[in-house]
Amino acid sequence: MTLADHLSHYLVGRYPDAIVSNINFLMSGFESEIYTFHLQLSHSSQQDYVLRLFTGKGASEKLDREARGLPLLQKAGYPVPALLLQETETHILGKPFEIIDKLEGQPLWPLLASAESHREGQLLARFGLLLAQLHKLDWRLFTRNPDAYEKNPILLLDETISQYRSLYTKYSLKGFIQIIDWLDIHKYEITVQPAVVHQDFHANNILLCSNDQLFVIDWTQFAISDYRIDLAWTLLLMGDLGNVHWGKQIFEAYASDSNHPIKHLDYFNVIVYMKLLASTVISFMFGPQELGLRPEALELKQQLPIYKQLAQRIRNITGLTVPELEDVLERI
Repeated sequence: MTLADHLSHYLVGRYPDAIVSNINFLMSGFESEIYTFHLQLSHSSQQDYVLRLFTGKGASEKLDREARGLPLLQKAGYPVPALLLQETETHILGKPFEIIDKLEGQPLWPLLASAESHREGQLLARFGLLLAQLHKLDWRLFTRNPDAYEKNPILLLDETISQYRSLYTKYSLKGFIQIIDWLDIHKYEITVQPAVVHQDFHANNILLCSNDQLFVIDWTQFAISDYRIDLAWTLLLMGDLGNVHWGKQIFEAYASDSNHPIKHLDYFNVIVYMKLLASTVISFMFGPQELGLRPEALELKQQLPIYKQLAQRIRNITGLTVPELEDVLERI
């Protein structure tokens, strides 16, 4: 049986009158394979859906986070695709999967890259405000344990630090563990501000749809954390790895909508620089599959100058050098 046959069999089991047609492969990403198809039920018009098959290590956990987040975000009025079905079991289609509404739109990144200056500025401002809107949602509605974080919000930093310490200990990355120690020592200087976070909020995960509305996709890292985790990662991807003035305009739009000054961003910059650089080291030393990534994740040469710059920024902020990082950067 083909994938189309298995999908039809599954959906007919859920909806006996289901008619599935036009199943087409769309693309493969670092963590999923994406197909589109038509679904028609009796007494309703035909609708377009996306089938997303999750691949690599941690696939079920990524799916679970996205499937938990999407309904809550939609209920809160945040612009995300609606979730129809999700299955973490692999026996149905061979991989964990979800089925979500197909949005008619274009990724924002190529639109920004080709836009004239005025239009580019409009889109970047909307992008920054969309991130700010996410962080203004009532985070208490998105977690099973709001009281613990309300009473002791530094627990959110403890969870982040513990997660990375465990990962770097697994691969014996002693230099990065020193960075973790620095974060642990300096966490008491931070007033933690919980928020709903995406953790990969960049312009390829934003669709500009036919009604001119922006929608946010790819919620596999959905969580509650300090809002600056999101902001720092976005500025890294959109500014340092994208276009420097994009990062500046996004920050200005975000800050203009904030009810408070954005303090201690360098602490969170250390976290996201470390996250990117350590994942690069792990992928280079042990293979990208260790992190659930595809082989093309190791195409690093064009990023080498910025990676060296990020390593220098970590040294400037923390005073620490990471030997295994320096070794890998010399070998790329």
